[in-house]
Amino acid sequence: MPTVNLDLQLKFLVELETVLEDALARYSGEGAEKLAELKYMQREVHRAKRVIAQRAKSEEKPRRQYAAADYQEVAYS
Repeated sequence: MPTVNLDLQLKFLVELETVLEDALARYSGEGAEKLAELKYMQREVHRAKRVIAQRAKSEEKPRRQYAAADYQEVAYS
């Protein structure tokens, strides 16, 4: 399973959010359909950012790796 870089995804979404804000300001005088589409994309970016943030919080931190030499002593009964 490939490793997903959540920080990179979040960075992309932040940049996309900025572009969408600029587009909304630029096309504010355009038709309602175009504005509705941009607002929809903006909501989807916000949702994706929440999902990525939740994944980043819930992602397990790597467990400490112990060297095999630490466990070579075994008790026999």
